[in-house]
Amino acid sequence: MIGCGAMGTALGLRLLGLSWEVRVYNRSPERTAPLRDAGASAHATPAEAVAGADWVATVLTDSAALRALLFCDQGIASVPAAGRRLVDLGTHQPAQLAALGAESAAAGWPLVEAPMTGSVHDASHGTLHFLVGGAEEDVEWASPLLWALGRGVHHLGGLGAGNTAKLALNLLVGVMAGGLGEAIALLRAHGLAVDSFLDALDGSGLASPLYRRLGQRYLDGDHAPRFSLANLEKDLRWECEHALASGLQPRLAPALCRLLGPLTEEAKRRDYSALIAHLAGEPSC
Repeated sequence: MIGCGAMGTALGLRLLGLSWEVRVYNRSPERTAPLRDAGASAHATPAEAVAGADWVATVLTDSAALRALLFCDQGIASVPAAGRRLVDLGTHQPAQLAALGAESAAAGWPLVEAPMTGSVHDASHGTLHFLVGGAEEDVEWASPLLWALGRGVHHLGGLGAGNTAKLALNLLVGVMAGGLGEAIALLRAHGLAVDSFLDALDGSGLASPLYRRLGQRYLDGDHAPRFSLANLEKDLRWECEHALASGLQPRLAPALCRLLGPLTEEAKRRDYSALIAHLAGEPSC
């Protein structure tokens, strides 16, 4: 497992709980501590972590970070793949990911993209779904790892397809959070009970676990980061760029970006549920 942020750590702990042997690398070595304490072996270079591993998975911030891990001195590509594939679980700009996939394959490491739907909680409990792009034989090779980590593997097409779907999904996340925030603002303006509204919403045709989860976080004042506003803004910006490159004229994603842009960096470190509090007029948001 290369990349030991919140999601990479949760995924590594999941595999350790299934009695897998886990080898880890992170550019900042101290971030491997939770996995080391749980029984993983930490390594000084990507090449060292990859050597001897049956599967190689990365959870990184963007394609530039993935390229660096592949092609740096003692990077992944310095080790023969020996039939293995590189399984990337992060979110990327689709065109950049597809281009990097060609470079990776030329270096002997076919790439499978498998961005995740879900949070750290889902990673810990094995309830993630994966939006997968890559060649059929490469996806088939990666499937045992993905099924160990989650409960849904959805092969959508070639490289870039998985991240296109992930950006589309996160657009819906932003739209749903923003819509719920404006709805709650209207309720508050008229002194109506938000909890009663959420109960009614649960019983309607609009019922959604996401509405319930976000609404409850709003009521509890719980904005501890699971998926930060900064990451939502980044993905919405990428969705805008990808839509424009596809000949489309995005409207909702740019509007959400304009809404998020003026927020402070501190505010953007909060969970995206804080968008509801912001739209509802909470002074702390």
